[in-house]
Amino acid sequence: MIDTDRMDGRRGGRWAILVAVAVLGVPLLLCVGAARLGLGPFADDFGVVVTQHEPQEVQVSTADPAHLNVGVAWSEDGYCSGQFSLSVTETPTEIRLSTVTSRAHPGGTCAGLGTERGMAWSSVQLGGPLADRAVVRDTDGARLPVYDEFRQPVIPSSTA
Repeated sequence: MIDTDRMDGRRGGRWAILVAVAVLGVPLLLCVGAARLGLGPFADDFGVVVTQHEPQEVQVSTADPAHLNVGVAWSEDGYCSGQFSLSVTETPTEIRLSTVTSRAHPGGTCAGLGTERGMAWSSVQLGGPLADRAVVRDTDGARLPVYDEFRQPVIPSSTA
C-alpha cells in the first residue's frame, strides 16, 4: 500500500525549495546583471570603471535644434557609444547640464568612437528646440559655449 501522506509531505518540501530558490535567485540575477552593466551598488565589483566629467562645450544640430552633443575633456584614444550619460534640466531661459558619467567596461568590446579635439561626446534630446536659451554647467553655473556642426558659435557665451 502507498503512503499518500508521506508523498504529500515530500511534494510540499520540494515546492518550498523551488519557491525559496526563485525568491532568492531572481533578485540575485538582477543585481548581477545590473552590476555587469555598470549600474547599482555592485558595479565596481565587476570591473566597471565609473568616472565623472564636467561638460566643456555643446554642439547643436542644425537639422534637429532639440538635439545636443555635450563635450567633455577626454584623454583616451576613443570611447564606446552609450558610455556616457547625463541629466538635463530645462527652463524657458536655460538648459542646465549635470556632470557627465562615464561607465567603461575594461576588456569589453565596442565599436569605438574617435575623440575630437581631445573631447568625447554624449548626446541628449531636449523637450524643445534650444532656440536662444543659455546652456549652463550645473556644478558651477558656468555658461558653456554652443557651436553648430561647422564649429560656428550659435549662442554668445562668456568663453566664445
